Amino acid sequence: MNLRDLMRKAETLSDYMTALRRRIHQNPELGFYEKETCALVRKELSSCGVVLAPLEVEAGVVGLLQGRGPGPGTVTALRADMDALPIPEKTGLPYASRNPGVMHACGHDGHVAMLLGAARILSETVDAFSGTVKFLFQPAEELLTGARKMIESNCLKNPQVDRLVAVHGWPDMEVGKIGVYPGPYMASADRFEISIQGAGGHGGYPHRTRDPIIAAAHTVLALQSIISRETDPLDQAVLSVCTVSAGNAFNVIPDQAVLGGPVRCLEGRVRADLHKKIRRVAESTPRAVGCEGRLDWTELVGPLVNDPETIRMISEVGEAVLGDGSVERLPGPVMGSEDFAAYLEHVPRGALFRVGLKGAGCEVKPLHQSGFDFNDDALPDGASVLAGFVLHFHGS
Repeated sequence: MNLRDLMRKAETLSDYMTALRRRIHQNPELGFYEKETCALVRKELSSCGVVLAPLEVEAGVVGLLQGRGPGPGTVTALRADMDALPIPEKTGLPYASRNPGVMHACGHDGHVAMLLGAARILSETVDAFSGTVKFLFQPAEELLTGARKMIESNCLKNPQVDRLVAVHGWPDMEVGKIGVYPGPYMASADRFEISIQGAGGHGGYPHRTRDPIIAAAHTVLALQSIISRETDPLDQAVLSVCTVSAGNAFNVIPDQAVLGGPVRCLEGRVRADLHKKIRRVAESTPRAVGCEGRLDWTELVGPLVNDPETIRMISEVGEAVLGDGSVERLPGPVMGSEDFAAYLEHVPRGALFRVGLKGAGCEVKPLHQSGFDFNDDALPDGASVLAGFVLHFHGS
């Protein structure tokens, strides 16, 4: 199939993808609980001849499609995330979430629909490409742990994946365009929690206590100086204290205070350095006021580094499928995180691109907001570029 004809093919599947997307939107599921979504994905993949591969992760799906055309046995994986967010939906749409307190506020419903559309296109064109396509539908991207679980379940093996591509909807870009960024694009994400142990007592006699709240206040300020005074301004890094808890009575100084938050940066050496400095502050600052501090550190995901060659390939396909001027360089790097980065640690030849969601005269709310809804007009764009990547670079 000529790549310029691919968009027309995708548009014939627009109603199919829209119906799927809205069904998934209406039935959102949190990370590692995507049972109904997985059942729908398995049904749709099987209906178009995609073979379902065994997978230990219950809330994940891997599909295999073998090309019949002449050429190398390259294995390309295409990935979509499936989980929703714990946000009450306020769109007022007829297909709004039926699950109270849970909604698709990051567009993963659209990602699933686009990849299922690409699977249907490719299943009808198996004579036009060689090698194997793996369709990866993963859970729990919002927890930044779903990709790791998929990898531990050998989703990248049997056969071994050579190249990996993912797409994410982007409200700041017009429908009909895709966005790319080569090299380090998204930040790593780690979680810290600092427990401060003091000795509580009567609020009228603070001199008889070792106040963990005072220690926590000093610790919060000291943590901020790690970025402002101990990190090179050219090494982008963010440390945010997002939770602080202590006490439950207005006249009682508690025994303990707990604070925590995320740490993000773009390079491995900065990540390791921040860990050491946060541990130093967590232990030494409370000690200065008579308390004890303990750091619990959780590594979530490393920086997302897009392979420049894969970005070039995606751009080439985007221009061919969507037309001249349809590919834009994204602003970046950005300090958000994506667990697609975990795959790229194992398959460096891979990249994530954005698909525009902004329609003419139509406002698209930002991601992770209660009024967000994926623009269905963008579904053929994502599906055609995903399918086009395989047809162009596996093509006979």
